[in-house]
Amino acid sequence: MAAQAYEHIRSRLSRGEFPAGMQLVTRHIAQELGASLNPVREAIGRLAAEGLVDHVPGAGAFVHNPTPQEIIELYEFREAIEPAAAAKAARTITELELDILRAICDDQHAMVRSLREPPGHLQEDSLQDWLSTEERFHETLIRAARNMYFDRTVNNSRFLTRLFQSHLSLGVNVDLQVAARTWLSHVRILRALERGDGDAAAAIMRYSLRRGLAMVLGVNKSTGLMNGRK
Repeated sequence: MAAQAYEHIRSRLSRGEFPAGMQLVTRHIAQELGASLNPVREAIGRLAAEGLVDHVPGAGAFVHNPTPQEIIELYEFREAIEPAAAAKAARTITELELDILRAICDDQHAMVRSLREPPGHLQEDSLQDWLSTEERFHETLIRAARNMYFDRTVNNSRFLTRLFQSHLSLGVNVDLQVAARTWLSHVRILRALERGDGDAAAAIMRYSLRRGLAMVLGVNKSTGLMNGRK
């Protein structure tokens, strides 16, 4: 039941249903789950250990409110890990996994073409489909690296990125430009993996992460990213 409570709260956090600064009322969550208080307390404690929840003595547990500096540090961590995973995947990826990535790129290309028509950005259902393809692409890529530590750390850091973005009230607005740029980046990574070119896969992943940080923080990439590097 504690594991169920953990997944329930974590899922609601990822969807933005528990915004930054909101108090997590143990009694209410227990009622939602039809559980006792102890499993919910245990789940909240686990989330606090992961940095997603803050315990305030005498006040309760509150959803962590991240700072822009935390976003920068998270992307720095991702830049240290994900390009290495992409490079390793270029050596270990299977043809089946390449086929999965090709199918995902095809699906994204179809969504990119649909954005040429009004309203010009993805609506609720299609947006969820897009986000799902994003996750499947990266999950497949990281799994192809054949390293459980890559798998664990990258998935956790990507979850934190989505969560922190929603907490910074950035929202998700996928228009033609954003979608086309993301799809093209995925295609370039796929081509590098097909060639077994780990250096290229790592470089494209690194560039994508820096561009992602620029978008998240609203930073003009011409001013430089990641501690001033360009």
